[in-house]
Amino acid sequence: MDGKITSVDKAVSERMKQFMAHYGYTQVAIAEACNVNVSTLSRYMNNKKPWSSKMLQKIGSVFNVAFLWLRDGIGEMFAEEKAIGKAQFAAFNQMLDANSSPVSQNVISGDNYQGTQTINATEGKIAALEQKIETQAQLLAEKDKLIVRQEQEIEFLRGLVNKQQ
Repeated sequence: MDGKITSVDKAVSERMKQFMAHYGYTQVAIAEACNVNVSTLSRYMNNKKPWSSKMLQKIGSVFNVAFLWLRDGIGEMFAEEKAIGKAQFAAFNQMLDANSSPVSQNVISGDNYQGTQTINATEGKIAALEQKIETQAQLLAEKDKLIVRQEQEIEFLRGLVNKQQ
């Protein structure tokens, strides 16, 4: 083991599993996107290594997951989810204010309005997919840079060979 594992670390691992299951991410995908070894992430996930704030910040940044939710279970999985939900709820409430019948009042049931939750989940999935696309584009750009460097090295080596002949 790399250090003392606490119940807090185990809870973080459970939240990570929840996040991964919600969006279908694998440990490999997360490790690649965060530019860490899969074995390192696996040690965190399997409670063989205590979670570091740096690692949680990296995951939060790459996948737009709220750091406090990852680390402490505080708030929403996505930082902007609650604000978006409240704004949508307020707009829906204003729309129905003209019709203040008991039916319309029953449709609006606080922060847990089902449509808001569906929209939040969909927007979260879209944001995650956009992040995946951005990460893939960055990886392709890095690959292209490596290819250019390798081609330059090959040309340099060819020049050396030609000089020796």
